[in-house]
Amino acid sequence: MPRPRAKDLIGCHVSTAGGLHEAPARADAMGASAMQLFTANQRQWKAPVVTDELAARFRAALAASRVALVMSHASYLVNLASPNSEVRAKSLATFVEELRRCTKLGIPLLNFHPGAHVGAGEEAGIRLVADAMCAALDAVPDSPTRLLVELTAGQGSSIGHRLEHVAAILARVKAPKRTGICIDTAHVYAAGYDIKSPKGYDAFLREVGATVGLSAVAAVHVNDSKTALGSHVDRHEQLGLGTLGKAFFRRLLSDRRLRSCWRRRTRSSTRRRSRCCASCGAPAGAPVRSAQIAFRVDCPSSAGGRRGR
Repeated sequence: MPRPRAKDLIGCHVSTAGGLHEAPARADAMGASAMQLFTANQRQWKAPVVTDELAARFRAALAASRVALVMSHASYLVNLASPNSEVRAKSLATFVEELRRCTKLGIPLLNFHPGAHVGAGEEAGIRLVADAMCAALDAVPDSPTRLLVELTAGQGSSIGHRLEHVAAILARVKAPKRTGICIDTAHVYAAGYDIKSPKGYDAFLREVGATVGLSAVAAVHVNDSKTALGSHVDRHEQLGLGTLGKAFFRRLLSDRRLRSCWRRRTRSSTRRRSRCCASCGAPAGAPVRSAQIAFRVDCPSSAGGRRGR
């Protein structure tokens, strides 16, 4: 029988050692109500087939847990912005296969890094990423899984370190019910958005609303940063011990503008947890490597057969 599920969708990336079906129990042990995972080895192009038995075991384990939302992270090898035809073809094939895996496993969110243009220019990279997303959505037309473009730190020739980039990508795809964004707090700070200061944080949220809209925010990777504002270097630090600091995370978790997005609408009477440490199952004051807050669980149960529905 399924256990009562928490209202606050807070969790972390969970290991799948021993099989995908082991992940929900690990998330449960940490007190997480949301989890991110890799459905396959993120450092390899090919992945084992998700059989009906494997999918059934994962779905059963998830139903028996208190985990209310799952997000997959696509392979780090995928570069949908690459101008190299061979790299692009392999990236697209892997990306489409990941979407199929998520669909079969019942995972509603698929997060991915948009990739690097490798000298072709930002405009070309944006176009290639959007085209690849359209191809993936058309390849799996009935999938309810939502594709999330993760904001990046802007290291090298990476696409996605400006909100205008992701806005342009989503505008080309034209499928708001099947797409969205994931905000990584360490990435956006390294990209130059001063979310550490109250004024800069408010300005960032206003820009999110003006470019992609808050309804496009489907997940947040809650990470501290080892590097300074605008460094364009992607290095995570334990929460509260990096350049963002504890005050920022208190502000983020108590922000009413976002709270309406990441509270799960449920009739459960589960006790509300207000601190990130408590929600992640770690002792109060203990260093936590990273956390994930999942937003917007109102994904459509059916995509209607085309990406624009």
